Amino acid sequence: MKNNNTRITIKQVAEEVGLSITIVSQVLNNRPCRVSVEKRKLIINTARKMNYRPNQVAVGLVKGQRNLIGLAISDIRNGFFADLAKGVEDETRKNGWNLLLCNSNGSHRTELDNIQTLADQGVSGIILNLSSETTEEMGAECIRLLEKERIPYILVDSDLESNTSGFVSLDHEMGGYMAAKYLLESAHKNLICITGPSHLIATRQRLNGVRRAYDENGYSYDMVKRIEGKYTYVSGRSAAEQIIEEYRDANAIFAFNDLMAIGAMQVFQENGYRIPEDLSVIGYDDNIAGVFLPTPLSTIHQPAEEIGKIAAECLINNQVMLNSQERRILLQPELIKRKSVLSVTG
Repeated sequence: MKNNNTRITIKQVAEEVGLSITIVSQVLNNRPCRVSVEKRKLIINTARKMNYRPNQVAVGLVKGQRNLIGLAISDIRNGFFADLAKGVEDETRKNGWNLLLCNSNGSHRTELDNIQTLADQGVSGIILNLSSETTEEMGAECIRLLEKERIPYILVDSDLESNTSGFVSLDHEMGGYMAAKYLLESAHKNLICITGPSHLIATRQRLNGVRRAYDENGYSYDMVKRIEGKYTYVSGRSAAEQIIEEYRDANAIFAFNDLMAIGAMQVFQENGYRIPEDLSVIGYDDNIAGVFLPTPLSTIHQPAEEIGKIAAECLINNQVMLNSQERRILLQPELIKRKSVLSVTG
């Protein structure tokens, strides 16, 4: 019996059992054929002994579907996207599907290249997270490419006015509202938001939530200062340096993700600020790293794994199809109280 390190083919199995390739293929693909029970058992047992595995590309070409999902994210270094990818992988594996992962490193050009690469690999659908530099116009370019390649897609944690397919994300307006309300209830009115890029819909939604919290509590939204970040650790540090230089009356920081919050906290502590005694900080995402800081980070929890799971489930179950009616799923945030916010009375 042949036994080497090359992939065993149906032709080799057929040669081993002395039957035609057609008969062997029909048996191994569980299709009706005129073959005795004894020969069917011989084919199956021989294929197992030879460690035959079907070529999924060939199977996909025959069936018209490859059971392969593409996941294109913007920054795998961010714990949110690692958790998102785990949710997608768990769901695809559970359903016998496979996953291809691409990372754009925040580059729109790479984002387009990743979509094309996944299309060339014959994926059945793409789960797409747009990079932080992607404007509405750039995002529309991604959508046009997906539609040109006729690939069903679903956006996760990013949205576009031009999106005509599925969307799974957190209710970011509610997340912004919960963070601001918590700070106001803790007697912190002099708030500075370290936001994401201003062109992103999620940034505007979180700011809308902050505005609503201020309005409901009888404060002017004009009190809120804003510094634009890039959802990176470095931009959080830069924002903190600006705050120390220009906004010494601030008593609370709301960073629009945990990476920026962590960067900012380190700069504050390097400059003699005590957290939360001198300055309260709340983040967004619930990155596991925030738990292990000297002062554990209060944050807004995003169920990243659940977002990934739902997105994969939608594609696998054909709930999101090319040119179908848009399917929008918003999950609810959760406020996680730790020690980086000081409750002040009086």
